[in-house]
Amino acid sequence: MINPNFRILVSLDLTEQSIHAVNYACVLSNQLGASVYFLYVVENEKAPLEQENSKSTEYINKVLSKLKPFLEHCNNAKHFKPSNIFVEYGKVYEQITLKINEVKANLLIMGCNSTDNSKNRFLGSNTLRIMRSSEVPVITCNAYSRLQQFNRIVLPVDLTKNSNSKLQKAISFIKLNPDIILSIISVVFDADEFLINRLGQQMVSIKNILEKNNIKFTAEIIKASLGYESLGEILTDYARKVEGDTIMLISQQEISNTPYFVSSLAQEIINISEVPVMTFVP
Repeated sequence: MINPNFRILVSLDLTEQSIHAVNYACVLSNQLGASVYFLYVVENEKAPLEQENSKSTEYINKVLSKLKPFLEHCNNAKHFKPSNIFVEYGKVYEQITLKINEVKANLLIMGCNSTDNSKNRFLGSNTLRIMRSSEVPVITCNAYSRLQQFNRIVLPVDLTKNSNSKLQKAISFIKLNPDIILSIISVVFDADEFLINRLGQQMVSIKNILEKNNIKFTAEIIKASLGYESLGEILTDYARKVEGDTIMLISQQEISNTPYFVSSLAQEIINISEVPVMTFVP
């Protein structure tokens, strides 16, 4: 399916994670027929204006040399143009926001640093700010995650009203390619029968909505015990089991008034998941 008006912006920083981000963009471009734009931000706000052009050329050449094998692969995508590479100066999150508006991007893909220390699951400030404020969905990838195709979205739901927002976002994205399958999962701890019944009722409502929209889906409620696995570990294990291609999450909790707040669950999943994570602001 070709979607010439669907545009993807990829944020580059020449790390291994950003190389994965380029590969994800290639996968989505080939599958959706989307246009791809690349942005490399030079964090040097004091660069003299008269030197900007020469410095931009230097950095573009550096980016191209690092990404050459991936860009050659992306040339197989009908709507990919190597000329769609931008170098900007300033703060990363500000330049990404500006570029999203400039190219009218529908999706942002970016790499994020991961840690091997499970007790230290914190993302960088740029990643957090972008996830918290982006007006378009953001796919983040760590050093472990891989995307070979985009055929299945894993959507965790609970009893909050944000679940409906997530469902509508998922439906909008799936309509780009009707072959995409939505795998819905709800997790309940320690066999709370009251909660299981409420989730069951919610699942019936969700199924009705998906059937009306002709969405292919699966739905499952998982019972778990506290103290064995965290919610993030359960969700990432499930995504791997069903061969999910992305996990869709809300990037922050509605109850928080803290600027740039991103929930600990989202941070944990992004750090440990082998499946790329798509977040959006409700």
